[in-house]
Amino acid sequence: MISPSHSSTIQEITSQTQDPDFSLNALQALPKSYQESGVEVRDQSQHSATFNIYSSLGSFANAKGFVFNGQVNMIDTVQSNQPGKTFFAGLSFNLTRLAVLQRLIEKGNPAAIHNSDYREYPPRCSEDTRVSLRNNVLQWHGNPNREQRLLWYMGPAGIGKSAIAQSVAEELEKTGHLGGTFFFSRPGLINDPATVIPTLAYQLAMRNNAYKQIVNQLLADDLLILNKNRSTQFNKLIIEPFQIVATTPGTLQDPLLIILDGLDECKGTEAQCELVQLLLDHAGRIKKFPLLWVIYSRPEWHLRTTVSDVDFPASCEKKEISVNDAEAQADARRLFKGELAKIRKRYDGFLPGDWPLRQDVDRLCKAASGHLGYVSFMARFIGDKEVGDPEKQLRICTRIASGLGVDGGTQINPLEALDRLYSRVLSDVPATILPVTMQILSVSLNRRERREVKYVQDQTDYLLLTQASYYGALRLLHSVLYVPPPSEASSKTLKFYHASFTDYLRDPARSDKFHISRDTGIRDSAIRCVRWLSKHHDSNTPPNVNSRVLRFAQRFPWWAAHRLRDGDLTNFMDGMGSFDFGKLQDPDPSCFVHFIYWLSTQAPPNTLLVRLVDKPPAGTFRTLSVEHKLNAEIFKVWVSDFFPDGEPNESPLSLHFLLGVSTQLHVHMALHAA
Repeated sequence: MISPSHSSTIQEITSQTQDPDFSLNALQALPKSYQESGVEVRDQSQHSATFNIYSSLGSFANAKGFVFNGQVNMIDTVQSNQPGKTFFAGLSFNLTRLAVLQRLIEKGNPAAIHNSDYREYPPRCSEDTRVSLRNNVLQWHGNPNREQRLLWYMGPAGIGKSAIAQSVAEELEKTGHLGGTFFFSRPGLINDPATVIPTLAYQLAMRNNAYKQIVNQLLADDLLILNKNRSTQFNKLIIEPFQIVATTPGTLQDPLLIILDGLDECKGTEAQCELVQLLLDHAGRIKKFPLLWVIYSRPEWHLRTTVSDVDFPASCEKKEISVNDAEAQADARRLFKGELAKIRKRYDGFLPGDWPLRQDVDRLCKAASGHLGYVSFMARFIGDKEVGDPEKQLRICTRIASGLGVDGGTQINPLEALDRLYSRVLSDVPATILPVTMQILSVSLNRRERREVKYVQDQTDYLLLTQASYYGALRLLHSVLYVPPPSEASSKTLKFYHASFTDYLRDPARSDKFHISRDTGIRDSAIRCVRWLSKHHDSNTPPNVNSRVLRFAQRFPWWAAHRLRDGDLTNFMDGMGSFDFGKLQDPDPSCFVHFIYWLSTQAPPNTLLVRLVDKPPAGTFRTLSVEHKLNAEIFKVWVSDFFPDGEPNESPLSLHFLLGVSTQLHVHMALHAA
């Protein structure tokens, strides 16, 4: 007989075997529990469902070498109604099931599951935020007449997609409709595509007994199935078993929903596209099926290309998560005010009665727009318990929200987590491509360039790039930028999804090596204009040259020159030294006359570019005539500078210059006093 001292252990293990979450841990406890009684349960092989039973009890005294396969029931010294089989009392467990499920765990990644201990404090939506986005999924799942089997949400980096996915998963779990989840995380190294299908299969086995039995048999019959390619695993372990489940009455009343969050963080773009293609092929072929899928991802180029394809299946519905729609902005304000109310309650008695000021809340909400990630980072910073000073923390946040950047003295950054994300996005750009990427970002940040060289095709022409090189330089930035498709390059502009990315680029304390300074941007723009004019601006300019870029190049370098600082000015003047002024045509009069005046007042060697002459020079110089009206006070200053000895002060004032080094241009300026 089994001793009374072990009966409770047996009952405990017996009850655990009825629990879908029962694993080998309980089984492996048996040798410890029965060591004194001489009962040993030993796993012969990691991949085998075979166990030996050694016992000094009852009919099995001194017996060795027994091998039980599959279901094992032990009933002490009681013969079964099947000849030749004896069982122990009070213990029932399926050795095969335990072994094969252990293989799924080993090949999968439990940390990717929504309720794993690795995700102890996952982001989630508050009850009153992202309500429509969450309800859309739940209503879609509950609609028996749905046309799509795959729902794909795309949204910019850091706006709270994972919080939505987490909340949806938890709500579906409460109703018993969650099939499985996989939350990709590149920083957490939860991004191996080989672990996705085993992880999902394990969760599905825990939620549906009919599926579990089928998978048990599959894994027992083919020990190498988890070493086969993803397409085979997907079909053999998920699709084919659920086709059987779907035809078995009473096994599944409603479809189960599987969530893949952060697909863009899966290792390798090819693997990401392969997973998408597997789902699309399945959803397109099988209209009625007991599994539904939801993907949350950033709008990365290769993923956008997939869903933009004309052959993209009608069985998938794509939705955009915006940071600027009215609901998102209302959610951001509601979330921020709610978090501040919690902070005020925590520090009640230590804060001024009017904290937080309404204008501070308004300023931060305006900066956030509908970016809930931005709000969450700010609120977490303000309520930091380690600092314990919400008033000071809020002041730091309002400084950031006002566009003043990180305080150079403290270097404290409320958006450090968001900035790490932005830095990671830019770090992914190959070093050979990054300079072009930064040029495009610089053009998009410069207000004048953005206003006049505004369309994608304008920027492509202005930077002397091919369309392929332009789009290639932005290929990895689709999570932070809206990049119009090539078919709309002549009519659509590049857009930053959120101002926090532009603020990041402008603030050296936040962006470090990716910083784009205003002065450097102006210098680079001026040099680009000069290069562009050198290539295109002459009497033989072909008619198909971009007229918007041409007009901008005629104005900008002359406007920019006197705004440059010493180091940037030197680089600009070096470029001007090799510029062929002999080809210059039709510069903007206002900007150009100010450039000539500014250049003539510079110290050597900059003055070598321009020389005032008494009369039109003899020879083969090409003449460029410019006429401009000046404010009366400025007119007097210019006259005194050009004629310090008191030359006539009549209007119009006629001036002659030789401009350039290698090839000179005669510039005739006629200046009028207003």
